[in-house]
Amino acid sequence: MTHPSLLNPFNAHQHQEPAKSFSRRAAPAPRATPVCSSCQSDDIIGHATVQWSNESQEWELASTFAQPAHCNHCNGRCEIKWLPTN
Repeated sequence: MTHPSLLNPFNAHQHQEPAKSFSRRAAPAPRATPVCSSCQSDDIIGHATVQWSNESQEWELASTFAQPAHCNHCNGRCEIKWLPTN
């Protein structure tokens, strides 16, 4: 409020306090990678359907067709194991 017509007549000291800014960032989620539970290879694939979410503005997993993952290293079905990354 620096313009004289905008001054509050009941306040003798007119000054603007700087707006406080807050930075709220979520703690980053621990990073992980899926690997084959048999050979620990991360060369795995899975068949799935994704659906666009207008709310999150991201693709979201809709279905995996109840099919297991496939390990290209073992060349067969595999269970997925999640390992933390560095």
